[in-house]
Amino acid sequence: MGWAWLHDGVALKRRMVAASLPLLALAMVRPASSQEIELSGYYENTFQADYTAETKALLLDASKIRLDLGSLLTPNLEVRGNVNFIVSLGSISRELGPYLPDAISRQLQAVGAPDTFSLDRARLWLDNAYVTLTTAAVRVRAGMQQLSWGPGYSFNPTDLFHRKNILDPTYEKEGVVALRADYRWGVGGELSAIVARHDDLSSLGYALRLGTHVSAIGYDVALTAHQVNDTTSLDPATFMPVKQRRRAFGAELSGEILGLGVWVEGNYNVMERESNFARIVAGLDYTLGDGTYLMAEGLYNGRANGSAPYPLLDWLANVISGEPVSRWWILAGARRDLSQLVLGSMYLFASPDGSVMLNPRLDISVTQNADVVLFGGFTLGDGDGSFPPGLYSLIARGTVYFRVL
Repeated sequence: MGWAWLHDGVALKRRMVAASLPLLALAMVRPASSQEIELSGYYENTFQADYTAETKALLLDASKIRLDLGSLLTPNLEVRGNVNFIVSLGSISRELGPYLPDAISRQLQAVGAPDTFSLDRARLWLDNAYVTLTTAAVRVRAGMQQLSWGPGYSFNPTDLFHRKNILDPTYEKEGVVALRADYRWGVGGELSAIVARHDDLSSLGYALRLGTHVSAIGYDVALTAHQVNDTTSLDPATFMPVKQRRRAFGAELSGEILGLGVWVEGNYNVMERESNFARIVAGLDYTLGDGTYLMAEGLYNGRANGSAPYPLLDWLANVISGEPVSRWWILAGARRDLSQLVLGSMYLFASPDGSVMLNPRLDISVTQNADVVLFGGFTLGDGDGSFPPGLYSLIARGTVYFRVL
């Protein structure tokens, strides 16, 4: 038994490269001046150091190049896309133990499951590639694209197509092969329909979103509906993903009350092979007179157990698919400019199971086209909690942007 499914997505992306490259090639179909073709991107180096008392230091150094291409074929027809190439230096073997409670690590060993996985030494993939047709009120986009929904910061219950990293939730996510149509009207009125591909054409997912701005109360509201083939839970006998139909019905609300920004996002999930469940994110934020930004957000996850210790399968789903392992977490954060070029922030995740994770961050503007981000994750609290104690991670990311055409 192995962790082969961790790499299935990589193989899928490679197949998508061959299938989707013609979308980018369309930008070169007719003669075009340099003003009509945009070619830009960035070089990025990420250094990550993880430390625990058992494993000592685990180091990862990765270099990435992203190349973005865009062309306006006609006033209403645009082609855009980007290709990423990443090379990992040093050790590419990672132990699961530092990210799991000790009891869960022992269970893995007891059932004979590997407690390590390996990253790709090098990877080339098409991240986004789409054609957009726009009229006065309608936009149709086909190809690999972003489908993110919801106002939540740390987690989005109404987004069933992307996965967030809670240590770095604003970082770019990989595109999804889909056909999307948006019809807009008035102030904030929008009807969106999505047909998305999962792993083959027999596993299409569907989504609808109806949103508008309600001027009488000053809030943006939306209703969402999904039908997808879900693979975020695992079979207890094989530890392989379980494919099941998932229908989700959700709502979003965001606005302001008494000077506080507020948002609520949630859905109810009807599952084919497991119990139905609800997920809700609610948050608020406020900016002080000196520019300090404060925010708080809470997650209710009805799919998880109400208290620790959490099952082995839930922990594996957390590692593989980013599924929250606990029923509740609370996020509190503060952000302010430390100078004209440095933005500092501190976030704290806490769960009623007694576990805590600190997430400090510095965003540094080095020059007009270069920046450095330093952030980390430090866990403490209960050993069986959703953030196992004793893990210290530090990530340094430097990015240099360029424009060719």
